[in-house]
Amino acid sequence: MLSVRSIEKVFGSRDSVTHALAGVSFDVAAGEFVGIMGPSGSGKTTLLNCVSTIDTVTSGHIIVGGRDITGMSRRQLAKFRRDDLGFIFQDSNLLDTLTGFENISLALTIKGEPARSIPGKVNAMAARLGVDGVLSKYPYQMSGGQKQRVAAARAMVCDPKLILADEPTGALDSRAATVMLEIMEMMNTQMGATIMMVTHDAFAASYTNRVLFIKDGAVFNELRRGDESRDAFFARIMEVVSFLGGEAGHVS
Repeated sequence: MLSVRSIEKVFGSRDSVTHALAGVSFDVAAGEFVGIMGPSGSGKTTLLNCVSTIDTVTSGHIIVGGRDITGMSRRQLAKFRRDDLGFIFQDSNLLDTLTGFENISLALTIKGEPARSIPGKVNAMAARLGVDGVLSKYPYQMSGGQKQRVAAARAMVCDPKLILADEPTGALDSRAATVMLEIMEMMNTQMGATIMMVTHDAFAASYTNRVLFIKDGAVFNELRRGDESRDAFFARIMEVVSFLGGEAGHVS
Protein backbone atom coordinates (compact mmCIF):
# COMPACT_ATOMS: atom_id res chain seq x y z
CA MET A 1 0.00 0.00 0.00
CA LEU A 2 2.83 2.39 0.91
CA SER A 3 6.44 2.16 -0.22
CA VAL A 4 8.93 4.76 1.01
CA ARG A 5 12.24 4.61 -0.86
CA SER A 6 15.39 6.44 0.27
CA ILE A 7 13.62 9.71 1.00
CA GLU A 8 15.58 12.73 2.13
CA LYS A 9 14.25 16.05 3.30
CA VAL A 10 16.71 18.91 3.63
CA PHE A 11 15.85 22.28 5.10
CA GLY A 12 17.92 25.44 4.96
CA SER A 13 20.55 26.87 2.64
CA ARG A 14 24.15 25.99 1.84
CA ASP A 15 25.48 27.60 5.01
CA SER A 16 23.00 25.94 7.37
CA VAL A 17 21.54 22.64 6.20
CA THR A 18 19.35 20.35 8.31
CA HIS A 19 18.72 16.78 7.17
CA ALA A 20 15.28 16.19 8.68
CA LEU A 21 15.11 12.86 6.84
CA ALA A 22 18.27 11.05 5.76
CA GLY A 23 17.50 8.11 3.50
CA VAL A 24 14.36 6.62 5.07
CA SER A 25 12.99 3.42 3.48
CA PHE A 26 10.16 1.12 4.59
CA ASP A 27 6.96 -0.52 3.34
CA VAL A 28 3.45 -0.65 4.79
CA ALA A 29 1.30 -3.55 3.58
CA ALA A 30 -2.42 -3.18 2.95
CA GLY A 31 -4.29 -3.73 6.20
CA GLU A 32 -1.34 -2.92 8.48
CA PHE A 33 -1.49 -0.60 11.49
CA VAL A 34 2.00 0.92 11.82
CA GLY A 35 3.27 3.25 14.52
CA ILE A 36 6.07 5.79 14.00
CA MET A 37 7.98 6.78 17.13
CA GLY A 38 11.10 8.76 17.90
CA PRO A 39 12.49 11.56 20.06
CA SER A 40 11.41 15.14 19.50
CA GLY A 41 13.15 16.43 16.37
CA SER A 42 13.81 12.92 15.03
CA GLY A 43 11.94 13.54 11.77
CA LYS A 44 8.75 11.58 12.41
CA THR A 45 6.40 14.53 11.75
CA THR A 46 8.39 15.50 8.65
CA LEU A 47 7.98 11.91 7.45
CA LEU A 48 4.22 12.09 7.94
CA ASN A 49 4.10 15.47 6.18
CA CYS A 50 5.98 14.03 3.18
CA VAL A 51 3.67 11.00 2.90
CA SER A 52 0.64 13.28 3.23
CA THR A 53 2.08 15.62 0.53
CA ILE A 54 2.04 18.59 2.93
CA ASP A 55 5.84 18.66 2.35
CA THR A 56 7.74 17.57 -0.74
CA VAL A 57 10.78 15.31 -0.45
CA THR A 58 14.23 16.57 -1.46
CA SER A 59 15.01 13.19 -3.01
CA GLY A 60 13.67 9.64 -3.04
CA HIS A 61 10.24 8.23 -3.84
CA ILE A 62 6.94 7.65 -2.04
CA ILE A 63 4.59 5.18 -3.73
CA VAL A 64 0.99 4.82 -2.54
CA GLY A 65 -1.23 2.19 -4.08
CA GLY A 66 1.26 1.72 -6.91
CA ARG A 67 1.48 5.44 -7.79
CA ASP A 68 4.60 7.56 -7.21
CA ILE A 69 3.31 10.71 -5.50
CA THR A 70 6.70 12.46 -5.62
CA GLY A 71 6.25 13.23 -9.32
CA MET A 72 2.64 14.39 -9.27
CA SER A 73 1.41 17.79 -10.41
CA ARG A 74 -0.44 20.07 -8.00
CA ARG A 75 -3.78 19.03 -9.50
CA GLN A 76 -2.91 15.33 -9.24
CA LEU A 77 -1.84 15.81 -5.63
CA ALA A 78 -5.13 17.50 -4.74
CA LYS A 79 -7.05 14.57 -6.22
CA PHE A 80 -4.77 12.08 -4.45
CA ARG A 81 -5.33 13.75 -1.06
CA ARG A 82 -9.08 13.89 -1.66
CA ASP A 83 -9.54 10.32 -2.91
CA ASP A 84 -6.78 8.21 -1.34
CA LEU A 85 -5.89 9.71 2.07
CA GLY A 86 -7.73 10.11 5.35
CA PHE A 87 -6.36 12.34 8.10
CA ILE A 88 -6.72 12.30 11.89
CA PHE A 89 -4.88 15.15 13.65
CA GLN A 90 -4.04 15.74 17.33
CA ASP A 91 -6.54 18.58 17.31
CA SER A 92 -9.58 17.10 15.57
CA ASN A 93 -9.62 19.98 13.04
CA LEU A 94 -13.41 19.88 12.81
CA LEU A 95 -15.07 22.98 11.39
CA ASP A 96 -16.69 24.82 14.31
CA THR A 97 -19.62 26.13 12.27
CA LEU A 98 -20.68 22.65 11.10
CA THR A 99 -22.45 19.89 13.02
CA GLY A 100 -20.92 16.46 13.42
CA PHE A 101 -23.03 15.20 10.53
CA GLU A 102 -21.96 18.10 8.31
CA ASN A 103 -18.27 17.67 9.21
CA ILE A 104 -18.34 14.00 8.19
CA SER A 105 -20.47 14.59 5.07
CA LEU A 106 -18.15 17.39 3.88
CA ALA A 107 -15.52 14.79 2.93
CA LEU A 108 -18.07 13.01 0.73
CA THR A 109 -19.31 16.27 -0.82
CA ILE A 110 -15.78 17.33 -1.75
CA LYS A 111 -15.22 13.93 -3.35
CA GLY A 112 -18.34 14.39 -5.48
CA GLU A 113 -20.56 11.77 -3.84
CA PRO A 114 -24.22 11.96 -5.02
CA ALA A 115 -26.23 13.91 -2.40
CA ARG A 116 -28.82 11.15 -1.99
CA SER A 117 -26.24 8.60 -0.83
CA ILE A 118 -24.47 10.83 1.71
CA PRO A 119 -26.83 10.51 4.73
CA GLY A 120 -26.73 6.71 4.67
CA LYS A 121 -22.92 6.62 4.51
CA VAL A 122 -22.50 9.22 7.26
CA ASN A 123 -25.01 7.55 9.60
CA ALA A 124 -23.51 4.09 9.05
CA MET A 125 -19.94 5.26 9.74
CA ALA A 126 -20.99 7.31 12.77
CA ALA A 127 -22.79 4.29 14.23
CA ARG A 128 -19.74 2.07 13.77
CA LEU A 129 -17.48 4.61 15.50
CA GLY A 130 -19.97 5.32 18.29
CA VAL A 131 -20.72 8.96 17.50
CA ASP A 132 -24.24 8.67 16.06
CA GLY A 133 -25.48 10.45 19.19
CA VAL A 134 -23.53 13.67 18.47
CA LEU A 135 -24.27 14.11 14.75
CA SER A 136 -26.57 17.08 15.43
CA LYS A 137 -24.11 18.73 17.82
CA TYR A 138 -21.45 21.33 17.02
CA PRO A 139 -17.83 20.68 18.03
CA TYR A 140 -18.04 22.98 21.07
CA GLN A 141 -20.85 20.75 22.40
CA MET A 142 -18.73 17.57 22.12
CA SER A 143 -16.08 16.12 24.42
CA GLY A 144 -12.52 15.81 23.15
CA GLY A 145 -12.96 12.09 22.59
CA GLN A 146 -16.18 12.58 20.66
CA LYS A 147 -14.52 15.17 18.43
CA GLN A 148 -11.64 12.78 17.66
CA ARG A 149 -14.06 9.97 16.81
CA VAL A 150 -16.04 12.30 14.53
CA ALA A 151 -12.71 13.18 12.89
CA ALA A 152 -12.01 9.46 12.50
CA ALA A 153 -15.43 8.99 10.89
CA ARG A 154 -14.67 11.85 8.51
CA ALA A 155 -11.34 10.20 7.62
CA MET A 156 -12.92 6.78 7.03
CA VAL A 157 -16.17 7.69 5.29
CA CYS A 158 -14.56 8.02 1.83
CA ASP A 159 -12.87 4.61 2.14
CA PRO A 160 -9.31 5.95 1.65
CA LYS A 161 -6.34 3.76 0.77
CA LEU A 162 -4.34 5.08 3.73
CA ILE A 163 -5.21 6.74 7.05
CA LEU A 164 -2.53 9.09 8.43
CA ALA A 165 -2.84 9.88 12.14
CA ASP A 166 -0.67 12.51 13.84
CA GLU A 167 -0.68 12.09 17.65
CA PRO A 168 -4.42 11.24 17.57
CA THR A 169 -4.60 10.73 21.35
CA GLY A 170 -2.20 13.53 22.30
CA ALA A 171 -4.91 15.92 23.53
CA LEU A 172 -7.11 13.32 25.23
CA ASP A 173 -7.31 12.09 28.82
CA SER A 174 -6.39 8.44 29.39
CA ARG A 175 -9.95 7.10 29.25
CA ALA A 176 -10.82 8.95 26.01
CA ALA A 177 -7.43 7.97 24.56
CA THR A 178 -8.11 4.29 25.22
CA VAL A 179 -11.54 4.51 23.57
CA MET A 180 -9.98 6.25 20.56
CA LEU A 181 -7.25 3.59 20.24
CA GLU A 182 -9.83 0.81 20.46
CA ILE A 183 -11.79 2.54 17.69
CA MET A 184 -8.66 2.77 15.52
CA GLU A 185 -7.87 -0.89 16.22
CA MET A 186 -11.42 -1.77 15.13
CA MET A 187 -11.05 0.38 11.98
CA ASN A 188 -7.93 -1.66 11.19
CA THR A 189 -9.03 -5.19 12.10
CA GLN A 190 -12.74 -5.09 11.20
CA MET A 191 -12.93 -2.40 8.51
CA GLY A 192 -9.62 -3.12 6.77
CA ALA A 193 -8.14 0.37 7.20
CA THR A 194 -4.40 0.75 6.57
CA ILE A 195 -3.15 3.17 9.23
CA MET A 196 0.17 4.95 9.81
CA MET A 197 0.23 6.71 13.17
CA VAL A 198 2.88 9.07 14.53
CA THR A 199 2.91 9.00 18.33
CA HIS A 200 5.23 9.73 21.25
CA ASP A 201 3.13 7.49 23.48
CA ALA A 202 4.22 3.86 23.96
CA PHE A 203 0.73 2.93 25.19
CA ALA A 204 -0.78 4.18 21.91
CA ALA A 205 1.94 2.43 19.90
CA SER A 206 1.13 -0.88 21.61
CA TYR A 207 -2.18 -0.99 19.68
CA THR A 208 -0.34 -1.22 16.35
CA ASN A 209 1.02 -4.28 14.50
CA ARG A 210 4.50 -2.80 14.07
CA VAL A 211 6.49 0.18 15.33
CA LEU A 212 9.21 1.99 13.38
CA PHE A 213 11.60 4.08 15.46
CA ILE A 214 13.08 7.16 13.80
CA LYS A 215 16.28 8.73 15.12
CA ASP A 216 18.25 11.57 13.50
CA GLY A 217 16.16 11.32 10.34
CA ALA A 218 16.72 7.59 9.78
CA VAL A 219 15.00 4.33 10.72
CA PHE A 220 16.78 3.20 13.90
CA ASN A 221 14.80 0.10 14.87
CA GLU A 222 11.62 -1.83 14.15
CA LEU A 223 9.44 -3.98 16.40
CA ARG A 224 6.72 -6.35 15.21
CA ARG A 225 3.99 -7.44 17.57
CA GLY A 226 3.27 -10.84 16.00
CA ASP A 227 1.22 -13.00 18.38
CA GLU A 228 2.32 -11.11 21.49
CA SER A 229 -0.17 -9.67 23.94
CA ARG A 230 -0.48 -5.90 23.90
CA ASP A 231 1.12 -5.73 27.37
CA ALA A 232 4.17 -7.69 26.20
CA PHE A 233 4.48 -5.51 23.09
CA PHE A 234 4.18 -2.38 25.26
CA ALA A 235 7.08 -3.62 27.43
CA ARG A 236 9.31 -4.12 24.37
CA ILE A 237 8.37 -0.68 23.02
CA MET A 238 9.29 0.88 26.37
CA GLU A 239 12.74 -0.74 26.21
CA VAL A 240 13.49 1.00 22.92
CA VAL A 241 11.95 4.28 24.08
CA SER A 242 14.21 4.19 27.16
CA PHE A 243 17.24 3.49 25.00
CA LEU A 244 16.38 6.36 22.64
CA GLY A 245 15.88 8.63 25.62
CA GLY A 246 19.50 8.07 26.61
CA GLU A 247 18.61 6.14 29.74
CA ALA A 248 19.98 2.73 30.63
CA GLY A 249 18.16 0.41 28.29
CA HIS A 250 18.46 -2.57 26.07
CA VAL A 251 17.29 -2.73 22.46
CA SER A 252 15.78 -6.09 21.64
